[in-house]
Amino acid sequence: MRRLLLFLLVLFSACGSSGGKTLRIGVDLTWRPIDFEELQPYVNGYIEELLLEIARYNGMEFEKVSANWDTLFEGLRDGKYDAVLSSMPPYVFNAAKFDFSENILDLGPVLITSSDASYKNLSSLSGEFVGILNNSSAALLIEKYPKIIIRNYPSIPDVLNAIVQGELEAAVLDRLPAVSFVRDLYAGKLKIASEPLTDVGLHLVAPKGKAVGFMQSFNTALSNFKKKKKLEAIQQKWNLQE
Repeated sequence: MRRLLLFLLVLFSACGSSGGKTLRIGVDLTWRPIDFEELQPYVNGYIEELLLEIARYNGMEFEKVSANWDTLFEGLRDGKYDAVLSSMPPYVFNAAKFDFSENILDLGPVLITSSDASYKNLSSLSGEFVGILNNSSAALLIEKYPKIIIRNYPSIPDVLNAIVQGELEAAVLDRLPAVSFVRDLYAGKLKIASEPLTDVGLHLVAPKGKAVGFMQSFNTALSNFKKKKKLEAIQQKWNLQE
């Protein structure tokens, strides 16, 4: 009997504090501090469909709880929900307090080139002109390649037009705006030539060790969806993939 009780206790701990098979997720649908601008409804639609597909895949149930951006993690601490959807980076000091799922939506910067170019990474652009937006954090990435010549531009159309006109070999922009422009105004002229250059993204975040079983099931579903291109297909449906 003692062994049975111990087993049940371990099983309950692995499943997290949600009880049963329902995971309560705190969500701030404005996604601050990130500003998705006109893409916000597409991001929200994508998240909604993805959670439904994961629920169908592994039998998990999700209850979304609306929260304000500035009290999102306070609600997590107070037990109003079991996990949150957030762009909080999994830095070492954050990983000491929280468990992170794999990214459900990559947001990091990507390399953009002309459609017929063969560049696939920053290391192949030695000696070339690469554009970024004014005050962009992409400068820190490119500075690791001192032979790349950085040019700054005030807007996304300005930097992308510079590639089309041959003034630049490439540009580095955040993934979602890049996807939006490349698949629309610059279709057939430009392409996204790389995977995201950082691990910035939206993911599920739970208190350390409190939802281990759920997090494992969630990641298993994500891995399966990525392998079968289902994640990509859902993102394309919501205009979040080239």
